[in-house]
Amino acid sequence: MTTLFARIFRQAKVTFEQTNADRFLSHLQNLRALMDQLTLADLNVDPAIVSHETFQQATKAPCTFIDIFENSCFTMSVFVLRENYTMPLHDHPRMHGLLRVVAGSVKIQSFTEIDRREEIRNGDELRHVLVSVEHERIISTGKGESAMLTPAERNYHEITAIGGPAAFFDILSPPYNADIPVYGKRTCSFYRKLLLPGDGANNDGRKRMVLEKIPTPDHYYCDTEQYDTPEFMLGSATNE
Repeated sequence: MTTLFARIFRQAKVTFEQTNADRFLSHLQNLRALMDQLTLADLNVDPAIVSHETFQQATKAPCTFIDIFENSCFTMSVFVLRENYTMPLHDHPRMHGLLRVVAGSVKIQSFTEIDRREEIRNGDELRHVLVSVEHERIISTGKGESAMLTPAERNYHEITAIGGPAAFFDILSPPYNADIPVYGKRTCSFYRKLLLPGDGANNDGRKRMVLEKIPTPDHYYCDTEQYDTPEFMLGSATNE
């Protein structure tokens, strides 16, 4: 465990506590700058968890989840993906998020909603779809800025490990299932991509896609790994 991770934790608390909302954007940029320096070693996570040998085990899930921290304001976690595995397209309703690759490389395909539709099909079945524009980015360990999503931009995405297993650390605020005024509780929903008629190209060359809500894909399931909570996090848990 390093001093850098303690600084990231303290900055996340400052950023996402409502008492600091008036300086939110500057705090968020400071948090992103700190995360841009983060490595797997800073998190005190065993590097063997991101090895080919680990994922060759017959009973190994395609994804490993490490729950690091959660309170009512934000959550921290690590996901480890098998080579070429894609975490399915999902949403982050009314959330801010930061993602830092700490091992390997990933491709992130993200979408920004530009229209929402509800259509009737097959009798009374309601089809939930939204029209979005596509963004694509490849990020690797130690290179470039941390990826960021906001309540209005890039808050639908899928993540693929490329060139080997990969791990990323993320911070989400507020956490899933947190209850906020007017909107209510957030749950994670999954989607499939449907290209609009024609080539779906926008004026700037980005594709316009329809995202249709689907059940959780059968292939998406995770192993879990225990995490030794550092002393600087103690006393800041969900029921503080």
